[in-house]
Amino acid sequence: MPQPSSRSRGPRFPGFGLAAQLALGVETLSLPLERLFDDLPAIVFFIKDRAGRYLAVNSTLARRCGFPDKSALLGKRPSDLFPAALATRYERQDQRVLATAKPVLDQLELHLYPDRRRGWCLTNKYPVPDQTTGEICAVIGISRDVEDSAHGAAARGMPELIRALEAIQARIDDPPGIEELATMCGLTPAHFSRLVRRVFHLTPGQLAMKARIDEALHRLTTTGQSLAEIALSTGFCDQSAFTRHFRRLTGLPPGAFRQAVGKASD
Repeated sequence: MPQPSSRSRGPRFPGFGLAAQLALGVETLSLPLERLFDDLPAIVFFIKDRAGRYLAVNSTLARRCGFPDKSALLGKRPSDLFPAALATRYERQDQRVLATAKPVLDQLELHLYPDRRRGWCLTNKYPVPDQTTGEICAVIGISRDVEDSAHGAAARGMPELIRALEAIQARIDDPPGIEELATMCGLTPAHFSRLVRRVFHLTPGQLAMKARIDEALHRLTTTGQSLAEIALSTGFCDQSAFTRHFRRLTGLPPGAFRQAVGKASD
């Protein structure tokens, strides 16, 4: 019996397995996925149309945006819910996925929610093709919380990783590289990288950058140090490099973040 052609199988959408392969109509897809992700409080789930409006969300996103019910977010855009700088970043990501039909994978980001909650997430976004035309009609995505590093390592009984995290924290102004960290742990660089990915779902580089930005966040909100001082004390060559990396991960330049946190605490 002849096998169906790849064309007859319908458009694919990477990363979500068989349910996504059916790529049905977004409305048909959204309901079972909403129910699934409602049971996962450490994951934000969403589907947006080409105009950036939410077609589906899970309860986690609604709660973090300060709404008791998911329906309150439907039809809204990120610009209706988040600070302008953050909304612009989210929307640019969405437009890139729509324009290229390629996913955005494992983007380490600091999310700031209207309920004043903040947390590190790994974000994945995928294009959703129309079943009939094959054109990209929506963006589907998740943001998965990154757990606290030391707690995660301790909970898994990983003394090697605790040693590496302590070394990064002790040398936050000049973090050791992957080979040095691996040697400290008595592991090869490849084994060390696999261990970090398994425990934290991050690369060693992402883990080190997260530690540096965490320290910068602490200093921005608890000290009167200048931005240049914070940049040098967290391992950046100058304030410009610090601002570039900080903005990439948080959506805000450090000065604007300090101002926003100051207003929130008034």
